[in-house]
Amino acid sequence: MKNPLKGNVQEFDIIVIGHQRANIYFGDDPVNPPRSKPVTCTSSLIRGIDWDGKPYCLLVDPTTRDTPEAYYFDLTRRTGLKPEHITHCFSTHEHFDHLEGLLYFPDAKWLVGKPNLPWASSSMLVDKAKLSGVEGEFLPGVMAVPLPGHTNTLHGVAFVLDGKRVIVAGDAVVSRHHFKDNANNFEDDAEAAMETQLRIKREYDIVIPGHDNLIII
Repeated sequence: MKNPLKGNVQEFDIIVIGHQRANIYFGDDPVNPPRSKPVTCTSSLIRGIDWDGKPYCLLVDPTTRDTPEAYYFDLTRRTGLKPEHITHCFSTHEHFDHLEGLLYFPDAKWLVGKPNLPWASSSMLVDKAKLSGVEGEFLPGVMAVPLPGHTNTLHGVAFVLDGKRVIVAGDAVVSRHHFKDNANNFEDDAEAAMETQLRIKREYDIVIPGHDNLIII
């Protein structure tokens, strides 16, 4: 990020650490994966002050759990918040584990990167009428950032907190093992996926991947 964002971001939390059903770095067999469904992605919460001076609570990639109540338990345990306190949800891309959790928060604003809106809207998982496409700075100091490769319309969420440049990358970065090798899974464009990861390494200090704990560069 050449021009670090200035805004009223106050804190962020990891609500759920995602997993993969099979991880090649662990020697897993993708035909007989060791983990059962549902696949769970890493889910993050960003808190700050909106344009009107009111507090917001933004969930990035609210993910699938066995039940909504299982997600609410993690949310409350980590933050003290209840589902009704969530004001915004952002889905990084249209894959079900990053999108279906929107249904757990029907009163929040559902956001996706603007180029991803047609793909997310075509999903049978969510009500397309509730989705809004955003680009650039959509909350003070919080920006939707194109991260193509895994899918060509994937958008992460970037912000600066305590002088650290943070990117919630979705599956542009699957795990710390993939990130080390500039590798990805199931990408639409392998070359673009690699270029995106190299750019993330140049421009950010903290990465929240799609299926792992945060990475400090």
